[in-house]
Amino acid sequence: MFAHLPSLNGLRVFEAAARHLSFKLAAKELELTPTAVSHQIRNLESQLDIQLFIRHTRAVELTAAGHTLFETSRQVLRQIDQTLTSLGVGEDSEIHISAPHGFAALWLAQHLPYFQRRFPEVRVSVSHSDTPDTQGGHVAIIPADKVEDATLTEHFGIYASPAYLSRKHPQQTLMHVRRHSGVTQINWDRWQKDYGKFKEAQFIEFDREDQLVQACLAGQGLALTSSLLVASLVEKGWLKPCLPEKILPGPGYSIQLPQECRNKRQIQQFIGWLDEQTGTDAAQ
Repeated sequence: MFAHLPSLNGLRVFEAAARHLSFKLAAKELELTPTAVSHQIRNLESQLDIQLFIRHTRAVELTAAGHTLFETSRQVLRQIDQTLTSLGVGEDSEIHISAPHGFAALWLAQHLPYFQRRFPEVRVSVSHSDTPDTQGGHVAIIPADKVEDATLTEHFGIYASPAYLSRKHPQQTLMHVRRHSGVTQINWDRWQKDYGKFKEAQFIEFDREDQLVQACLAGQGLALTSSLLVASLVEKGWLKPCLPEKILPGPGYSIQLPQECRNKRQIQQFIGWLDEQTGTDAAQ
């Protein structure tokens, strides 16, 4: 039964894009990036094996199949919303997020305001920890030991500030994070082994990813760091990717949920939102 139904998140994104006839306006309403909206729509089209939009240079329009699905999805989503309202969904709730300091400072701090605007009734608290902490209803976000264990994926590349790139340097300053044992080693030794050495270079190590990125923003050198954590800074033009074709696969992050809270509404909302933001199935 219901074998052909796509994900509710996919339908919700599609309904907003179809209603606005704009991925950009849908992204603004849903607190997503246009890229994330486009990704969700393409996933939906691929799953259904149906083209839903005709894409023009500056606009989109619905196909006949897209128009039909839009009318149905709009009615269904409205009925679901009305039903949830009648069940008292929307009461105050709280979610605790445990995450490494770098991820909390560089990713959560950039993205959580969007979650809060989407779900204003959910109170969010964040604590910093590199080890799993699901006590008291925490959602634990931790570095994965292996790429195949990750539910939030990343790769590592070289990034620098425009100010650093505009200057001439007698020798390059190469910066990275000193990683803890048990986590896949991503450092300049590995990068230079794969892609060749910088002839003249000095090295700086940091304990945390946010320290590394702050030094990079200040124009102190080339940072070997996570694409996931600096994506918003690159989008704003504050950092620039260097040698983008030369990257290292990263271990990413794993999501651990307390067993007794897996079905709580606010946790499912957070996991669904993570899914939309990253284009992954964060609830695996």
